[in-house]
Parts: sequence; C-alpha cells; structure tokens
Amino acid sequence: MDLIDPPSASLLFEAQSPSYDAPPPEIRYAERIPADIAAACGAQRQGHFEPRPVRIWLLHDVVVAYEGLVFDRDGNLFRQSVTQHHALEIDWARAQMVAGPDMPHLTHPVVLGKKRGAGNYGHFLLEILPMLQLARDRIRSDTLGALVHDVDDPQLGGVMQESLRRIGVPDRLVGVSGLMPVRVDRLLLVEGLTAHGTYMSPLVTACIAVLRAGTQGAGHERVFIARGNEMRRDFQDSARVESLAREAGFHVMNPDGLTLPEQIACLHDARIVAGAMGAAMTNLVFAGAGARILMFAGAAMPDTFFWFASTVFGHRYREMRCDQAEQVQGLFYDRALLVPDDDVRSFLASS
Repeated sequence: MDLIDPPSASLLFEAQSPSYDAPPPEIRYAERIPADIAAACGAQRQGHFEPRPVRIWLLHDVVVAYEGLVFDRDGNLFRQSVTQHHALEIDWARAQMVAGPDMPHLTHPVVLGKKRGAGNYGHFLLEILPMLQLARDRIRSDTLGALVHDVDDPQLGGVMQESLRRIGVPDRLVGVSGLMPVRVDRLLLVEGLTAHGTYMSPLVTACIAVLRAGTQGAGHERVFIARGNEMRRDFQDSARVESLAREAGFHVMNPDGLTLPEQIACLHDARIVAGAMGAAMTNLVFAGAGARILMFAGAAMPDTFFWFASTVFGHRYREMRCDQAEQVQGLFYDRALLVPDDDVRSFLASS
C-alpha cells in the first residue's frame, strides 16, 4: 500500500485547535470493565490535550472510493483520508478504479464529507459535518459543495440533507457516492478535527452551534433518549427502563421518525440527558453547557466518543457500566444491558 502526503503547495489553510483539559469520566461499577477494554479507552485518562494542527488541503484530479479513501490517478492513497479503514477495504477500493471512463465525475469543487462509518449518525454529526462547516467557513466560495456518502436509512438521509442546508450547502452542490469510485476535479480534504477514539477538537462545537441556532426548545429539562426499535446494546427490557425514566420525571424521546429540528428542539433545554450508549445519544450535543449526561454502557463497550463530545461541549459526564446478557451472535460488546430497577432509579437521580 503506497501512502502519500499532499504536496505542500496544496495547503489552503492551517490553524491550531486549542488545548483543553479533559477530566476522567465518573464511572459507576468501573470494576466491571475488562482490562483490555479499559486500555482501549486510555484517552479518558490523558487529562489534557495540547493544541493540534487543523489543515485544509486542495487536491486536484483525484478518485474517492469506499468510505472516503482518496487516491491520485496512479492509485497512490493520501494518508490523510485513511480513517480506520482495513487493508482489504483499501485494496478493494483501489481495484475498483479500473472503472475508468464509466466513473462518475464531479467538476465543481467539493469538500470530502466521507469517512469510515459514514452511515452512522454520530460519525456524521460530529466527525464529518464539522469538516464541511470548517471548510465552507474558511474557504468562501459560492460554488463549493460537498461529497457525502450514500446511505440506506431515509431518516439519516433527511438529517444529512437538513444539516447541509443549515451550514450553507445548497442541494445543487451536494454530490453523493457509495462505495464505488468517483472522479473529482477539485477536492478539499480537512485534516485534524477528530481521530475516532483518541481525539476530538473543540472546534467541532462551531458546527453544532450553527445547527442549534434559531431552534426553539421544547422545554424538556430531563430527557431520556431511547435507542429506537430493535437496536443492539439496548436495555434487555427497554420498556421497563423507559417507564422508570418517566416516573423520575424524564421526557422519553424515541428518535425514530423525528426530523433533525425536532431532535434539536427536544434536547435544547435539557439539563439532564440519559440513555444507553449508541448513535442516538449523539443528540446530547444539542443540550447546553453544564448539562449532566448519564450514560448507561455495557461493561465491554470500548468507547470514548460520548465522553469526548461531553467534554468539548462543557457537559458533566457520568457512566454506569452495566452487566450484559449472554452473547448470542455478533460483536462481544453488542449484548443487551442488564440493569436492576434500583440501579436505574439511583443513577437517574444522580444529577
């Protein structure tokens, strides 16, 4: 695999992401976390993050394939576009470049809005959309669009469309591609805002502020975010837990079918946000600074994403690590959460 860097003349913009303190999360039942999972969450024990460079590169005559892999016309891969991609995925993407003349072609300039996990709500909202917003904010152009990933979920597609409009990208400048390659004449590649699992820049908050602006809150000060229908890593008896949340004074929000403005409005006034760890909990970013985040997480879940988000948005973050049901199939951390009623009640009261 040949990895290359953009030529220095391709650098359009460079700035420093500010340093910040990152206190370790408060974790109830931390002793349940396996040693290897605790090691994978090592960023939570770093305590402080120094300034880091954020760069915008302009690449000419490139090919974008899979989830955001960027190649030059000779098949060399720009290292800045590799985000958790496996070697087999990279080899597959390079092989598809033989499509040649049949390859779709974008002639107007676009910002790369694709990365590994592009079909996940959390990845899009906090790792992809901020790159698009930063580039459009720094590179003023009426013709600058975005290249985003084709998704199967119509609700996520609606969220993507609405959020792109809110940061100023008109529909006519949005390019959509799937795993197959597309040729791009001028591609802006943003580097340095996030590194999944190990870093998140405070600069991502600017994008969410744009989305949140002008939305009237629904007045809910306590919000419990349900995982949605038949989702993994949910409570084994989600209806019971949601009933307990209502008894504790929480508004239970099921994100299924809600538009982006409706989700923003529901969280806008929240002082306490609770729920099981998963993509829907990304909505915690729409709560104001100082909100208490109460996260139910499986003991074997190797995740720092929501802690990072809560930290840069000025929230107070707390986890309960939960026992999990026996594994039937799938990933070891995807098992249902087992939480006794008394633990649910006491955790929801720990504001």
